[in-house]
Amino acid sequence: MSLGRKKLQILQMLSLNLRNPQPEPVRSDAIAHRLQISMPETVLLIKVMNDMGVIQSNMEHRLCLITRKGMEYLKQAEVQ
Repeated sequence: MSLGRKKLQILQMLSLNLRNPQPEPVRSDAIAHRLQISMPETVLLIKVMNDMGVIQSNMEHRLCLITRKGMEYLKQAEVQ
């Protein structure tokens, strides 16, 4: 699976979290499990995406939420 595809899947997973009445940060181990990728790869993806501004994560990159910029990025990717 390509790096871009993994990023989109993470954004999709985080956007689904917003449907909850009180969205909680998503744990990186849940992302790794769902995408069937290693924790080090997941943490690296989260760090890169946090630096891009499409998600917001804690210092250890173990918890994250999608940002408004991430929602816009996801919408653009779905249109293409």
